[in-house]
Amino acid sequence: MLNKKPAIAVLGMTCCEGCRVAITDLGERFLALAGHVIVGDFPFIQEHAAKKIFDITFIEGTPILPEQIEEIKDIRKRSKILIPIGTCATLGGIQEIKNYRGDKAECLRYVYKNVDQIANPDIKPISAYVPVDYELTGCPINKEELLKFTKKLLVGDTPKIPQRPVCYECQLKENECLLQGGLPCLGPIILAGCGAPCPSVKYPCDGCRGPLQKVGQNFDNLKKILQGHGYNQREIEMILERFGTKDQINNKFKTQNANVKTTT
Repeated sequence: MLNKKPAIAVLGMTCCEGCRVAITDLGERFLALAGHVIVGDFPFIQEHAAKKIFDITFIEGTPILPEQIEEIKDIRKRSKILIPIGTCATLGGIQEIKNYRGDKAECLRYVYKNVDQIANPDIKPISAYVPVDYELTGCPINKEELLKFTKKLLVGDTPKIPQRPVCYECQLKENECLLQGGLPCLGPIILAGCGAPCPSVKYPCDGCRGPLQKVGQNFDNLKKILQGHGYNQREIEMILERFGTKDQINNKFKTQNANVKTTT
C-alpha cells in the first residue's frame, strides 16, 4: 500500500446512509485524504466506479435480500481489506429488532396489505456472511475515528480500537452517571470511541457501538444494577435488542464459555 495509491471503495447495503454522510461531513479533510488514494467506487459522490478491485472497502448497511448477500460475497472477493462500518453492518442495526418479535410473518401482515413480494428474512451483520478484516461500529460511525483508522491503514499500521467502556469517556468529560441516577444506561458494557455524546446530553447509552469483547462480569453487574432500579428481565432485554446488542452478547457468552471448557 505504501508504493502506490491504494484504491478505496465506500459502499452500502440496506441502511439510512448516515455513515456515508458522516464520511462526507469530514469536508476538506475528506478531500485531503482522497488526494492520497484512488476513490475506486463511492456511489454517494460518484456516477461511475473508477475501479473494480479495491485495496480497502468500507461498507455500511445490512445484507437483507438474496441479491445483497451475493453482492457482499462478490465485494469480499474484490477487496483486499473489508471493513463494515456502522451499526447496521456490524451488529444488524435497528432493523434487527424484528428478529425478536416472534412471528415475523404475522407482523408483516399487520403492516402491509400485500406481502407476497416482500422479503422477510432474519437480520444478520455482514460478518455472518463473509470474513471481515476490521469493524468500525456506531450509529452513525464516529467520523474522527474513521479518519484516524484510515490514516493508520494507509501507512501500513494495524489499527486497534481500545477495549474501554463508554463509562470511560463519560468520566473524562465528568458527566453525571445516568445509571446511578436510575436510567437504563448501557455504558458499562458498550465499546467506547464515540465520545459519549448521548450521556453528555442526559440520554442513556443504548448500545449502538456494541458490547466489549470481554463483557461477562460487566454485564452481570449491569443487570443487577438495573434490577435494583426496578427494571425486569424483559425490559432489560428490550433495551439490548435495540441495535442487535443482545445477539452479540449472547454470542460472546457462548464463545467465552466454550473457551473455559476448552482450557479446563
